[in-house]
Amino acid sequence: MDNESGVKRIADILSGFAGRVIVIALMVLVIFVAVRFSFGFGHSIFYQSPAEAPPGRDVELTIEKGASIDELAEQLYEDGVITNELAFRIQGRLYKVNFYPGTYTLNTSMTVKEILQAIDMTEAEYEESKAAAQAAGEGADGVVGGGSEGE
Repeated sequence: MDNESGVKRIADILSGFAGRVIVIALMVLVIFVAVRFSFGFGHSIFYQSPAEAPPGRDVELTIEKGASIDELAEQLYEDGVITNELAFRIQGRLYKVNFYPGTYTLNTSMTVKEILQAIDMTEAEYEESKAAAQAAGEGADGVVGGGSEGE
C-alpha cells in the first residue's frame, strides 16, 4: 500500500503542477493578446495614416452651429477624409479642439491631427474670421472657423 500511496501523491503533485502551468500559460497568453491589441489600438489612434496619398483631393466641410465632434467624425468619414471615426473622436476630445460654425476646405491627404489643427481655433480667432468674412461680403455663413462642441 505504501507504493500505491506514494504513486498517488506523485500523481497529485504532478497534476497540481500541470494545472498551475496551464493557468500561468493562459495568463501569459491573455496578457500578450491584450498588450498587442492595446499597442495596435494606440497606434491607430495616434499615428493614423491619411485617407489618401498626396496630393489627395479637397473636400469642403460645413460645420453647423451646435455640431458635435461625433457628427463631424461621421461627416468626415462619409466624405472619405478620414478612415477611422473613433480615432477622430478620441483625438478631438484629447486635444480639446474648439470648432465654430463655418466652411472649411480639408484634403484627403491630411492626417487626423492636421484636420483637427485646421478646424481648431479660439473664440477671438473665430470672431476675427467672422468680421473678415462680413467685410468681404460673405456673411456669417462664409466664415472659416472652428467652434466648441454644442455651440
